Amino acid sequence: MKGSEEEEEFDCENCGACCRCFPIFAVEIDAEREPRIRKAGVRCDDFLGEEGKVAYRLFPLFRKEACVFLKEDQLCRIYETRPDACRRFEPGGEQCRQARRRVGVIGRAS
Repeated sequence: MKGSEEEEEFDCENCGACCRCFPIFAVEIDAEREPRIRKAGVRCDDFLGEEGKVAYRLFPLFRKEACVFLKEDQLCRIYETRPDACRRFEPGGEQCRQARRRVGVIGRAS
């Protein structure tokens, strides 16, 4: 169906929906690139059951709070050095559309 949500192309609108709807974990390589991750994130030892693997949870309460690096203007405080998980997130992809629906961004006038 032409004009359906599935056919629409989305670019990043800097709405911050992705930073408010999904748990965000940074791994050690991310923390090496951006040292503030170690201070702001909650350390998780043996991440994903892998002994010795460390990660940092940047999303304090799932679906209750935003990533610790999301600013009031909905922009990322560490965008240039953001975690790989954030770099892989596809603007306009299914997860993006899901996040936008949750926060009420889809369907609003631009």
